[in-house]
Amino acid sequence: MSTHFLSSTPQELQRSMDDLNRKMQEQEAQVQARSLSLPYIDLHSFPVDLSVLGIFTEEEAKEMGAVPFYKDLTDLRIGTTHPQHALLLEKVAELSKKNKVSLYFISKMSLAQTLRFYSKVVRLKAVTEEVVRVEKQQDYKPILKNLQSEDEQKKLSATQLLEIVFGASMAYKSSDIHLEPEEHFVKLRFRVDGVLQDILHISTALHRPIITRVKILSKLKLNVENVPQDGRITFYYLGKPIDVRISTLPSAYGEELVMRLLGTGAVNLKLKDLGFRPEAQSIVDKALQKPHGMIITTGPTGSGKTTTLYAFLNELNEPGVKIITLEDPVEYKLEGIVQTPIDHSVDFNFAKGLRAILRQDPDIVMVGEIRDQETAETAMQAALTGHMVLSTLHTNDAAGAIPRLLNMGIKPFVVAPALSIVMAQRLVRKLCQSCKKEAKLAPHVLEKITFLLNKLPKSANIALPKIFQFYHSEGCEKCGGVGYLGRIGVYEVLENTESVQKLILAENTSMAEFKKTAVAQGMVTMVQDGLLKALEGITDVEEVFRVAGEG
Repeated sequence: MSTHFLSSTPQELQRSMDDLNRKMQEQEAQVQARSLSLPYIDLHSFPVDLSVLGIFTEEEAKEMGAVPFYKDLTDLRIGTTHPQHALLLEKVAELSKKNKVSLYFISKMSLAQTLRFYSKVVRLKAVTEEVVRVEKQQDYKPILKNLQSEDEQKKLSATQLLEIVFGASMAYKSSDIHLEPEEHFVKLRFRVDGVLQDILHISTALHRPIITRVKILSKLKLNVENVPQDGRITFYYLGKPIDVRISTLPSAYGEELVMRLLGTGAVNLKLKDLGFRPEAQSIVDKALQKPHGMIITTGPTGSGKTTTLYAFLNELNEPGVKIITLEDPVEYKLEGIVQTPIDHSVDFNFAKGLRAILRQDPDIVMVGEIRDQETAETAMQAALTGHMVLSTLHTNDAAGAIPRLLNMGIKPFVVAPALSIVMAQRLVRKLCQSCKKEAKLAPHVLEKITFLLNKLPKSANIALPKIFQFYHSEGCEKCGGVGYLGRIGVYEVLENTESVQKLILAENTSMAEFKKTAVAQGMVTMVQDGLLKALEGITDVEEVFRVAGEG
């Protein structure tokens, strides 16, 4: 052993070993660069331009194994350990529109050292705008058919594929986009009128680039794949911004992605378009005309509760009225209304948010959802002290909402005077009017329908036809062979009358007793409302029983 090493301190010895290791890595990188026919550079002694480094975010640089290190006019140079990374190639293609981009091979130690400079980088405005734009309306059926071929898919970048996916989702009028990885392919599905439809099988090779691109757009963590993440992006469809709620979930074959398209139809929805029957409409109108009181709409996820509340807000939104909403997240943006998003990262929940917005002197408050006693109690007290409060609750029917509130710990003497109406709702698909035709039902189905419709309350004043005629749609070109086009609500509206208030104050009243009283005072149930719409040819019997149950 040399006398130099024997006389060295531990620190000097470590530095010598590090230096030797670095030289070996750089020699190895030089060999790899030659095999890839790329120029090589050692960034350890190169003066990296920090403003150029800011072209990529730190997460992008780590994900791609690439760092921009030099720029002079239009000459841009990027060092990389992974020159074939899909996202890097996409970035290079974008940057090449305005620059001459050169890739250099670098060692992992060069990359690691340069990544440390990110703590000093002031992130400049991105050289390429991080946004997806669908510029023109087109027929997506032949485009998607062409993309059944993996070879055709490989010709597209992740951004180009996302443009097609977003454009097709708008053309199909879908509410959600699902990307579900399986063993041999990734399934793309759209939720159209509440039902998932298979659209395309995407190559597994494109799965990671698409997920990475969506994560970058929604500012999610690229290196986190084993826990769910939630985010939000905006894309532009024919110049109009469309907000998208992003949710990722780990699965056996990679991350599953669900993208919910927000604000694509309910912003200008009017109360008369929701599908209320005249008798229910008059009860709702009366509740909306009151200066205070609570209106609750119930139903499972995807039953259109938020859309109904927004239609109410559109009706109530007038000059001289202050409306504040509390939402998780803000689904549609409404002009003239203060909309406040819940932020769990800073412990800003419904209960805290509601207390805060009540100090803002609103006339009308919309609380996205009642989830706990504190929120329910504050909302009820607000309804008692001169505010109109709109909210949602997860129960199966209107009668179930009152026992649920009481079980949450709200006092009967608070619920009884505070509540105006409770609604329950579902969304049924509307028959395509182009291919609708008369349908013959099985005798036992007709018997069940007759039994349910004969139970309609007399006070509802609904005249039934002597002969029941129902309809069905086989599917045509206009509805894409599905047989349905659009959706409409089926409702039941429980008015908090004096009789209902007595039941609330009596305590321990069962859900069945609330329902019995509601029906006695004229409430048409959801399944009855659906069957009446089926009689009118708006929907079919199968759809009513699928969505609203069988009574």
